[in-house]
Amino acid sequence: MSAFDLDTWISEAKREPFRFTLGGVAYSMVASAELDKSLLTAVNLDAPSASDIQTLLRAGLGNQWEEFSAQPAPLAALGELFKRWQEHEGLPLGEADASSAS
Repeated sequence: MSAFDLDTWISEAKREPFRFTLGGVAYSMVASAELDKSLLTAVNLDAPSASDIQTLLRAGLGNQWEEFSAQPAPLAALGELFKRWQEHEGLPLGEADASSAS
């Protein structure tokens, strides 16, 4: 029996980035499932707080974060952005393909 090659799975499981605009500026966030596992200890994925959402958005936006955070936006819009980002893959953050019954 051969060993499961996680490196191969990671390279083959690349997902499409999530794209959105704010203030006429186009942004691209990595798919939520592409975030690094280190975030598991940094945020509560089951019931994310405002701080958790900010941490996740910052990670998802990467080097675009500073420009994004300088844009004015109501809190409700950030909540909607977070929700749409999660829905982008059809799975809420914290769930992975491995949890499906297929």
